[in-house]
Amino acid sequence: MAPAKRAPRGAARTEIEEVRRIVAAFVAVGADESVQRVVTAVHRLSRALNRWYDRQLADIDVSTGEWAVLSELVRSGEGSPLTPSQLAAAANVAPSSMTHRLDRMVDRGLISRGPDPDNRTRVLVTLSDRGYGLYADAIRDADLVESDLLESLTAAEVDQLAALLEKVLSGLDGGELS
Repeated sequence: MAPAKRAPRGAARTEIEEVRRIVAAFVAVGADESVQRVVTAVHRLSRALNRWYDRQLADIDVSTGEWAVLSELVRSGEGSPLTPSQLAAAANVAPSSMTHRLDRMVDRGLISRGPDPDNRTRVLVTLSDRGYGLYADAIRDADLVESDLLESLTAAEVDQLAALLEKVLSGLDGGELS
C-alpha cells in the first residue's frame, strides 16, 4: 500500500483516507499490512455503527442498558420470562443496578414483573407488547441503515463477507485473544 498522503490542516479526511493513514502508521513500525487493513476497517466500521446505534437509542429514549434488557428478553423466546439475575448476568451489571433499570422500564410499560408461579420468592420479567414493538421498530430502522451501508456490494459479496467474518469470529470460540 502506498503511504497515505497528508490532508491539508483543517481538511477533513474521508473514512478510507483515515484508514490508510492509520494502517500506514502501523506498517511503519512493523505490523502486517493485510492484517491491519482488515482489523482497522472492521474497528472503524464498528465504531461508526455504534455511534449511529447510540443516536438511534437516544431518539427513542432508550438507554444502552435498557436495550440490553429488551434484546435479551426477545432472544429468550416468545413468552419466556427471565429473572432479574439472569438479565443482570447477560448485561454484565450488578443485580442492584438491574433492579433500578427494571423499575424504570416497568414505569414506561416496556416490561412487566411478576411472581414465578413455580417459586413465589422469585420474580420473572416479561417483555410487554409495547417493549416488543419498540424493539421491532428499532431493528427495522437499523436494518435500513445497515442495508445502505452494504449497498455497494453484490448479494454474493455480502454473503462472502458474512462467511469470512463468521469464520474469523469462530476463532474466538476458544477464549480470549492471546
